[in-house]
Amino acid sequence: VPELLAERLERAEPPLLIRGGAASWPALARWTPAYLEQLLGPIEVPYKTATSNVHPDFRVEGNARMFARERGPLSDFFRKIGTGPASERCRYLFTGDEQYLLRRRAGQTRIDPALAPLLSDIETPPLFSPERLHTVWAWFSGPGVRTWLHYDNNGCHNLNAQVSGHKRCVLYRPEDLPLLHPYPLGGSNPAHNCSRIDVERTQPELASDLAAAPAWRAELMPGDLLFIP
Repeated sequence: VPELLAERLERAEPPLLIRGGAASWPALARWTPAYLEQLLGPIEVPYKTATSNVHPDFRVEGNARMFARERGPLSDFFRKIGTGPASERCRYLFTGDEQYLLRRRAGQTRIDPALAPLLSDIETPPLFSPERLHTVWAWFSGPGVRTWLHYDNNGCHNLNAQVSGHKRCVLYRPEDLPLLHPYPLGGSNPAHNCSRIDVERTQPELASDLAAAPAWRAELMPGDLLFIP
Protein backbone atom coordinates (compact mmCIF):
# COMPACT_ATOMS: atom_id res chain seq x y z
CA VAL A 1 0.00 0.00 0.00
CA PRO A 2 1.70 3.24 -1.09
CA GLU A 3 0.36 5.17 1.93
CA LEU A 4 1.80 2.68 4.42
CA LEU A 5 5.11 2.57 2.57
CA ALA A 6 5.33 6.36 2.53
CA GLU A 7 4.64 6.39 6.27
CA ARG A 8 7.45 3.90 6.89
CA LEU A 9 9.84 5.98 4.82
CA GLU A 10 8.85 9.07 6.77
CA ARG A 11 9.60 7.36 10.09
CA ALA A 12 13.09 6.43 8.86
CA GLU A 13 12.84 2.84 10.02
CA PRO A 14 15.58 0.32 9.09
CA PRO A 15 16.67 0.07 5.43
CA LEU A 16 14.09 -1.21 3.00
CA LEU A 17 14.65 -3.09 -0.27
CA ILE A 18 11.83 -2.41 -2.75
CA ARG A 19 11.90 -5.09 -5.44
CA GLY A 20 10.95 -3.63 -8.82
CA GLY A 21 10.50 -0.14 -7.41
CA ALA A 22 12.16 1.36 -10.50
CA ALA A 23 11.22 -1.37 -12.98
CA SER A 24 9.15 1.02 -15.08
CA TRP A 25 12.04 3.39 -15.74
CA PRO A 26 12.89 3.76 -19.45
CA ALA A 27 16.55 3.71 -18.42
CA LEU A 28 16.43 -0.03 -17.78
CA ALA A 29 15.87 -0.76 -21.46
CA ARG A 30 17.83 2.14 -22.90
CA TRP A 31 21.01 2.69 -20.93
CA THR A 32 23.81 1.11 -22.91
CA PRO A 33 27.18 2.79 -23.48
CA ALA A 34 26.26 3.52 -27.10
CA TYR A 35 22.91 5.05 -26.14
CA LEU A 36 24.38 7.17 -23.37
CA GLU A 37 27.12 8.50 -25.61
CA GLN A 38 24.51 9.48 -28.20
CA LEU A 39 22.19 10.97 -25.57
CA LEU A 40 24.79 13.05 -23.79
CA GLY A 41 26.94 13.99 -26.74
CA PRO A 42 30.72 14.46 -26.73
CA ILE A 43 30.94 15.81 -23.18
CA GLU A 44 33.98 15.50 -20.95
CA VAL A 45 33.51 14.23 -17.40
CA PRO A 46 35.73 13.90 -14.32
CA TYR A 47 35.84 10.46 -12.71
CA LYS A 48 37.60 8.52 -9.97
CA THR A 49 40.52 6.25 -10.75
CA ALA A 50 42.30 3.74 -8.51
CA THR A 51 44.99 1.09 -8.58
CA SER A 52 42.42 -1.59 -7.74
CA ASN A 53 38.65 -2.00 -7.40
CA VAL A 54 38.26 0.10 -4.24
CA HIS A 55 37.23 3.77 -4.22
CA PRO A 56 38.70 5.75 -2.50
CA ASP A 57 41.88 3.72 -2.78
CA PHE A 58 43.10 3.61 0.81
CA ARG A 59 45.49 0.78 -0.01
CA VAL A 60 47.99 3.31 -1.38
CA GLU A 61 49.93 6.08 0.32
CA GLY A 62 49.28 9.79 -0.07
CA ASN A 63 46.00 11.67 -0.44
CA ALA A 64 46.66 12.53 -4.08
CA ARG A 65 46.79 8.82 -4.98
CA MET A 66 43.97 7.83 -2.62
CA PHE A 67 41.57 10.33 -4.19
CA ALA A 68 42.97 10.32 -7.74
CA ARG A 69 40.77 11.55 -10.58
CA GLU A 70 40.99 11.81 -14.33
CA ARG A 71 39.00 13.79 -16.87
CA GLY A 72 38.17 12.87 -20.43
CA PRO A 73 35.46 12.31 -23.04
CA LEU A 74 32.51 10.24 -21.91
CA SER A 75 33.20 7.83 -24.76
CA ASP A 76 36.68 7.13 -23.34
CA PHE A 77 35.25 6.56 -19.87
CA PHE A 78 32.68 4.04 -21.14
CA ARG A 79 35.40 2.28 -23.12
CA LYS A 80 37.47 1.95 -19.95
CA ILE A 81 34.62 0.46 -17.89
CA GLY A 82 33.13 -1.60 -20.72
CA THR A 83 36.06 -3.33 -22.40
CA GLY A 84 39.17 -5.22 -21.34
CA PRO A 85 39.89 -7.39 -18.29
CA ALA A 86 37.75 -6.95 -15.17
CA SER A 87 40.86 -5.99 -13.19
CA GLU A 88 41.13 -2.85 -15.33
CA ARG A 89 37.43 -2.04 -15.76
CA CYS A 90 36.93 -1.77 -11.99
CA ARG A 91 39.53 0.98 -11.64
CA TYR A 92 37.15 3.73 -12.80
CA LEU A 93 34.05 5.20 -11.18
CA PHE A 94 31.82 8.18 -11.98
CA THR A 95 29.58 9.52 -9.19
CA GLY A 96 27.78 12.66 -8.15
CA ASP A 97 30.91 13.71 -6.30
CA GLU A 98 32.31 14.58 -9.70
CA GLN A 99 29.19 16.01 -11.33
CA TYR A 100 25.66 16.12 -9.88
CA LEU A 101 22.58 15.71 -12.06
CA LEU A 102 20.04 17.69 -10.05
CA ARG A 103 20.46 19.75 -6.90
CA ARG A 104 17.76 21.53 -4.92
CA ARG A 105 18.67 24.05 -2.24
CA ALA A 106 16.48 26.68 -0.54
CA GLY A 107 13.71 26.20 -3.10
CA GLN A 108 16.07 26.64 -6.05
CA THR A 109 16.59 23.72 -8.45
CA ARG A 110 19.71 23.45 -10.56
CA ILE A 111 20.17 20.83 -13.27
CA ASP A 112 23.54 20.12 -14.81
CA PRO A 113 23.01 20.95 -18.52
CA ALA A 114 25.45 18.29 -19.74
CA LEU A 115 23.73 15.46 -17.86
CA ALA A 116 20.16 16.84 -18.07
CA PRO A 117 19.03 14.40 -20.83
CA LEU A 118 19.32 11.55 -18.31
CA LEU A 119 16.28 12.90 -16.47
CA SER A 120 13.98 11.89 -19.33
CA ASP A 121 14.80 8.22 -18.63
CA ILE A 122 14.10 8.15 -14.89
CA GLU A 123 11.02 8.75 -12.77
CA THR A 124 10.53 10.03 -9.25
CA PRO A 125 9.11 7.05 -7.33
CA PRO A 126 5.55 7.75 -6.11
CA LEU A 127 6.66 7.28 -2.52
CA PHE A 128 7.19 10.93 -1.63
CA SER A 129 6.75 14.40 -3.06
CA PRO A 130 9.28 15.40 -5.74
CA GLU A 131 9.87 18.51 -3.67
CA ARG A 132 11.58 16.29 -1.09
CA LEU A 133 14.42 15.62 -3.53
CA HIS A 134 17.67 17.15 -2.36
CA THR A 135 20.12 15.78 -4.93
CA VAL A 136 20.03 13.35 -7.85
CA TRP A 137 23.27 11.63 -8.84
CA ALA A 138 24.16 9.23 -11.63
CA TRP A 139 26.70 6.48 -10.90
CA PHE A 140 28.53 4.57 -13.65
CA SER A 141 31.19 1.89 -13.26
CA GLY A 142 32.42 -1.41 -14.58
CA PRO A 143 31.95 -4.71 -12.70
CA GLY A 144 33.67 -5.38 -9.40
CA VAL A 145 33.87 -1.79 -8.10
CA ARG A 146 33.61 -1.44 -4.31
CA THR A 147 33.08 1.83 -2.51
CA TRP A 148 35.03 1.90 0.73
CA LEU A 149 32.99 1.39 3.90
CA HIS A 150 31.61 4.83 4.72
CA TYR A 151 28.59 6.90 5.72
CA ASP A 152 27.05 9.77 3.75
CA ASN A 153 27.50 13.00 5.68
CA ASN A 154 24.72 15.10 4.12
CA GLY A 155 22.09 14.08 6.69
CA CYS A 156 19.60 12.96 4.02
CA HIS A 157 17.64 9.81 3.32
CA ASN A 158 19.05 7.87 0.37
CA LEU A 159 17.03 6.16 -2.34
CA ASN A 160 19.35 4.06 -4.52
CA ALA A 161 18.02 2.75 -7.85
CA GLN A 162 19.78 -0.05 -9.69
CA VAL A 163 19.54 0.35 -13.49
CA SER A 164 22.01 -2.21 -14.81
CA GLY A 165 24.07 -5.04 -13.34
CA HIS A 166 23.79 -5.88 -9.66
CA LYS A 167 25.05 -4.42 -6.41
CA ARG A 168 25.73 -6.04 -3.04
CA CYS A 169 25.11 -3.70 -0.11
CA VAL A 170 26.27 -4.17 3.48
CA LEU A 171 24.91 -1.61 5.94
CA TYR A 172 25.66 -1.02 9.62
CA ARG A 173 23.76 0.81 12.33
CA PRO A 174 24.90 4.36 13.18
CA GLU A 175 25.27 3.38 16.84
CA ASP A 176 27.93 0.83 15.86
CA LEU A 177 30.19 3.48 14.34
CA PRO A 178 32.90 3.02 17.06
CA LEU A 179 33.26 -0.62 16.01
CA LEU A 180 33.95 0.50 12.43
CA HIS A 181 36.87 2.80 13.29
CA PRO A 182 36.32 5.90 11.13
CA TYR A 183 39.33 8.00 10.24
CA PRO A 184 39.73 10.61 13.02
CA LEU A 185 38.76 14.23 12.61
CA GLY A 186 41.81 16.39 12.00
CA GLY A 187 43.94 13.43 10.93
CA SER A 188 46.07 13.13 7.83
CA ASN A 189 43.23 11.42 5.95
CA PRO A 190 40.40 13.95 5.45
CA ALA A 191 37.79 11.24 4.76
CA HIS A 192 36.55 11.05 8.35
CA ASN A 193 33.27 9.55 7.09
CA CYS A 194 35.20 6.46 5.92
CA SER A 195 36.22 3.44 7.96
CA ARG A 196 39.84 2.45 8.45
CA ILE A 197 38.75 -1.17 7.92
CA ASP A 198 39.41 -2.82 4.57
CA VAL A 199 36.48 -5.25 4.49
CA GLU A 200 38.09 -7.39 1.75
CA ARG A 201 41.46 -7.57 3.50
CA THR A 202 40.47 -6.93 7.09
CA GLN A 203 43.35 -5.92 9.32
CA PRO A 204 43.80 -8.53 12.10
CA GLU A 205 43.62 -5.92 14.87
CA LEU A 206 40.22 -4.68 13.58
CA ALA A 207 38.61 -7.97 12.56
CA SER A 208 36.91 -8.67 15.88
CA ASP A 209 35.22 -5.27 15.96
CA LEU A 210 33.95 -5.66 12.40
CA ALA A 211 32.59 -9.12 13.24
CA ALA A 212 30.83 -7.71 16.32
CA ALA A 213 28.91 -5.08 14.31
CA PRO A 214 25.53 -6.48 13.11
CA ALA A 215 25.23 -6.13 9.33
CA TRP A 216 22.15 -5.65 7.12
CA ARG A 217 22.71 -7.13 3.66
CA ALA A 218 20.87 -6.73 0.38
CA GLU A 219 21.52 -7.46 -3.28
CA LEU A 220 20.05 -5.08 -5.83
CA MET A 221 19.06 -6.25 -9.30
CA PRO A 222 17.95 -4.05 -12.23
CA GLY A 223 14.81 -2.16 -11.31
CA ASP A 224 15.24 -2.46 -7.52
CA LEU A 225 15.22 0.44 -5.06
CA LEU A 226 17.09 0.54 -1.76
CA PHE A 227 15.95 3.04 0.87
CA ILE A 228 18.64 3.96 3.41
CA PRO A 229 17.39 6.24 6.20
